[in-house]
Amino acid sequence: MTSLADRLAALRDAFDASFAAPALPCADEPARALAIRAGDRRLLARIDELAAVEPCRRIVPLAGGPPGLLGLAGLRGRLVAVYDLAALVGGRPRAGVADAAAGPAPRWLLVCAESPDVALAIDEIEGHASLPRAGEAPRGRARDGEDERGDGAGEHVQEAVDVDGAPRGVLRVSAVAATVLRRAQRGAERPRGER
Repeated sequence: MTSLADRLAALRDAFDASFAAPALPCADEPARALAIRAGDRRLLARIDELAAVEPCRRIVPLAGGPPGLLGLAGLRGRLVAVYDLAALVGGRPRAGVADAAAGPAPRWLLVCAESPDVALAIDEIEGHASLPRAGEAPRGRARDGEDERGDGAGEHVQEAVDVDGAPRGVLRVSAVAATVLRRAQRGAERPRGER
């Protein structure tokens, strides 16, 4: 027989654990996404692939980094590598954060859930959208590794969904993070004179 104090402690632990566990989506609930703009590309980023969305503060440029790397930023006491999402998905890349010709600085950073040390710089959050449930067909699917625009970003954008009457590619945030980490690793493996 357990004491009242033991039962209360077990109930308190179960109650606390219910808040620590992530909410489970309902089977019939559609996936949610942010409608974003990165350069001239309008995309959807699945919310469940994001660890955080942060306002873009100061980005410290790094010389000689891999393609698309804008620099480092401090977020909640941690350094993250900030990449230009437009450059990674075949859009119009920025010239650089220190270059006045680059245009306005990015406004938002999408922190990748699978790789929280990687943030993707975007220009605008345009809204919120629901994606088709598992098993429902999206509006369009990429052909031969290319996205709907045919610009070779197919590993990152593989389907399109109608949002307000216009198609938007669905960004695979985990694929973008894997690509930048692969590029960074290849750069670290090159001899110093080749960088």
